Amino acid sequence: MALDLHKTAPQVREMTLRLRDAHDARQTRLNRAMTLLGNPLARPHGPLAEETLRQRVEAAGPPRPRVTFLVAGLPAPIALADGLDRAFAAPPAPPEYMALATDGSQITVDRHGPAHCFLINVGGAMIQYGREPHADLFSQPRLYSTPEEMVIPDPDGGVRDQPIDDVLLGVKRTAMECEALADRLEQSAHESPVLALLDGSLVRWDLSGSRYGDHVRRELLQDGFLAALGRIRAVAQRRRVAFASYISSPRSTEVVNVLRVAWCPHEGVETKGCDNICGHGGPGKRECDEVATALMDRDLFERVLAPGERSALFASQSPIVREYGPHEVRFCYVNVDGEIARLEMPEWVAQDDEAVGLLHALTLDQCRKGGGYPVALREAHEAAVVTGSDRRLFWGLVESSLASQGLTPRFSEKARSKQVRAL
Repeated sequence: MALDLHKTAPQVREMTLRLRDAHDARQTRLNRAMTLLGNPLARPHGPLAEETLRQRVEAAGPPRPRVTFLVAGLPAPIALADGLDRAFAAPPAPPEYMALATDGSQITVDRHGPAHCFLINVGGAMIQYGREPHADLFSQPRLYSTPEEMVIPDPDGGVRDQPIDDVLLGVKRTAMECEALADRLEQSAHESPVLALLDGSLVRWDLSGSRYGDHVRRELLQDGFLAALGRIRAVAQRRRVAFASYISSPRSTEVVNVLRVAWCPHEGVETKGCDNICGHGGPGKRECDEVATALMDRDLFERVLAPGERSALFASQSPIVREYGPHEVRFCYVNVDGEIARLEMPEWVAQDDEAVGLLHALTLDQCRKGGGYPVALREAHEAAVVTGSDRRLFWGLVESSLASQGLTPRFSEKARSKQVRAL
């Protein structure tokens, strides 16, 4: 039976009217937010002292956040009355530089498959621009299959061995991407400036909270990801390296949430906390929704940044970042000629004005060469990606290899049922 458009059309009209009303309300909130971004102390319902806003922002961070949403740490040099909407032009990009990027993909454990294993494939691109241009694309697959490789062992020999689930597999892959980036930087003998990029966030949200034991964070975070960042930092102390992670179409709201705490009319939120005022039946009405609902940081900076410009630097206040030491995460937004992208960098990059300028200029150059996305990251993704066809070939290889050794692959009945049609 064909779709009955006579019955569908009224539903479409109703949806359209609802979307129009939501759009109008969102534009009103966005206009309020933009005014507040220009001066977060000048609220229409009464001015806010700079010290109070800084206390509210600080109270939103670890160790015991008094605010129930993630708020960006404010750049210390900024006088808040001057606004959070400052824009910075990119310096000229050097004519000769190297762009280096890594990315990864994986084949996860298939509990219905013929063997208990997983695979991580890390790919990368090293592109030299200038008098002697060249490119090197690389990839390295790594199979994990022994019982010791399938868990993160309890160092005390107890019963806390942690199986590597899909979440930890993603963390492990990110650590390996960072290690591959450090390897290539250490091996490179070229003296031109380097733009070194990872894809995605530097903030390992996956390890926040108490879901995993300390030994898991120690192996994957301290001994893995952060150790690799330390190696990159060591190279950057000897030569010009601009390092960051690149996030396309970011959905972050930390800067919007600064406006939330600025707009809040309730006294003592930095000591009482949001929940005690507006949550759990408290007396408040969540007035902060008037400037923040359904808005993202990129919505603000689309209006602030001209093509090629970047925002000020902000700090991540995610609890897991407290464990990063000198690699605590700073971030900014960049208008890459049509999209607002987010750059995340360790604190040691953010503290070096020359490194920030180089990062800005070379990222913009890479995006313009790549039609809106960094060329090196695009090529690294292509080198790393594991397609659906690759997965089928991999499991076929596993099955045939088992058979060649006289081992009968064991499939679950669910897997077997997919190979046999009952009707």
